[in-house]
Amino acid sequence: MGKGNIFNLKIMITIYIFVLSIQKLNKKKRKKKRIQNQDENLPELIILPPSSTARKNLTYCPFYTPKDKEFSQMSIKYQEGISIIITAYKMEKYIKETLDSIAEQTYFKKNDNWEIIIGVDACKKTLKYVHSIMKNYKNLRVFMMEENKGTYITTNTMMSIAKYDKLLRFDADDIMFPYLVEFLLNESKLYNYDRIYFKGINFGKSNTIFWAEGQVFMKHWVFDYFGGFMPWVCSADSEFIIRVDKFINVKEINIVLFKRRIHNSNLTVQKKTKLGSKFRYQYVYYINQVSRNISNINDAVIIKIVDNYYEIFLNSTI
Repeated sequence: MGKGNIFNLKIMITIYIFVLSIQKLNKKKRKKKRIQNQDENLPELIILPPSSTARKNLTYCPFYTPKDKEFSQMSIKYQEGISIIITAYKMEKYIKETLDSIAEQTYFKKNDNWEIIIGVDACKKTLKYVHSIMKNYKNLRVFMMEENKGTYITTNTMMSIAKYDKLLRFDADDIMFPYLVEFLLNESKLYNYDRIYFKGINFGKSNTIFWAEGQVFMKHWVFDYFGGFMPWVCSADSEFIIRVDKFINVKEINIVLFKRRIHNSNLTVQKKTKLGSKFRYQYVYYINQVSRNISNINDAVIIKIVDNYYEIFLNSTI
């Protein structure tokens, strides 16, 4: 190859590298602009002010437990036991298997201080099915939301009804292993944990083991004080954990306690709300920019959003 050809080749390579660098720079600018635009267009509903009832002079503590007068009063107004909270929307295909797994809990065979609360999110078909099988289950209470408000507002509403001092949020299509409730209650009582973080295993389309965020076990006072879940379409369970856990006594237990069913109706699978979707990104961005950076307990308190409901009994007309 002649010197002229080598020179021309070097020029072409230089131009090529220059073009690539310009493209890379433009790509970074577009990404930065997209993030800024999404920040500016975040829905108003996810930016909530702190509750007016929040304590103003509470010193930050990484593992705060209710030892003073106010927090003690929060705890003693509930009976010792567990309330299992389930929200249901178009879950008639799966909910019986979920209820059967709850009925088989080892703790329930020798104790009666528990309840199952189902909040049907304004789905008449699901309500009709749940009403048809509710006679088969002990300590079951069923409520119908007057309007479809989504799983997190329904969860807040049902947790506000719960009468026991421990809460477990559980999905209407998942399956508990028989020792789940007994294990969590024993651990919480023995070590005074405010929330316990545990694992599940997927079934249906995969068998991945994961840390559970949607299945939340906590003391009732934690829900009452911090205001529960954001009224979001998705990701509010992750936001709650990140916002609250730094102020309470949390234990991570590397044990699989339930099976999560994977199907096309999962929020993490649906096209609009699936992991990595643009819609979910706005919530993830808020979590990373706001919730994750909260350092004062007062700022972790939000206004609890609940809505109207009515109770369903065995003799109710559906």
